[in-house]
Amino acid sequence: MTCEECRDLQTHTFRSPADLVHALQVAAAEVDRGVLARVNSEELTDIERDAMDSVFASEAMPDNLRYRFKCSVCGDLFELYAETYSGNGGWTRQEAS
Repeated sequence: MTCEECRDLQTHTFRSPADLVHALQVAAAEVDRGVLARVNSEELTDIERDAMDSVFASEAMPDNLRYRFKCSVCGDLFELYAETYSGNGGWTRQEAS
């Protein structure tokens, strides 16, 4: 069941690179707040790790990215995926069973 901490993080498709940047900013803020934790962060490349840690460093972003998160409160899983040049991609939510 969705909790108060992550209830606003709903599945949606990005319409532009700006949407992707906004989603990265939100994800980074939620990780900093301790609500989301990265899943399999040890599998990230150095460039992907740098991009996640500094969403404003667009020159460090890979062509394609995929990040997975888990809500530390309710256990819901999230995935952020995109082709960075066009911004095509999205944010998906899978509720914990």
